[in-house]
Amino acid sequence: MKHNEYEYLLNKIYYNGILKKQGMNADIYQRMQNEYSNLDMKNMVEGKLDSEYAFRKSFLVVRNYVQQAIKDGMKSFQFTMRAGDITKLTYMVDMLNRNFFDKQSLDQIIITANSVFSQYNLKN
Repeated sequence: MKHNEYEYLLNKIYYNGILKKQGMNADIYQRMQNEYSNLDMKNMVEGKLDSEYAFRKSFLVVRNYVQQAIKDGMKSFQFTMRAGDITKLTYMVDMLNRNFFDKQSLDQIIITANSVFSQYNLKN
């Protein structure tokens, strides 16, 4: 997944000023993507723990921002959303509470959250 989906989710929920102030932008996702790519390098036997630590650290930051964005979006727009969409988003928040480091699962949560929020004309 490209960082656009991540950035789209954050922009759908928050004001641009808040994003810049908190440093919540596509650069954070891109850093995680780069560190994930470093994990796949076969010739990097030494320093594997360092690269795994770097990936997990950046993954947690992205995961926490996604979780908080979904929670804030639900809080702000719960009265205009259908019950099924709120249930779906609540399930995603619960999934993000689990201790996992699977980038594909996180990407799928971001895509699904975007599809739910994009059904509504949500402008903060």
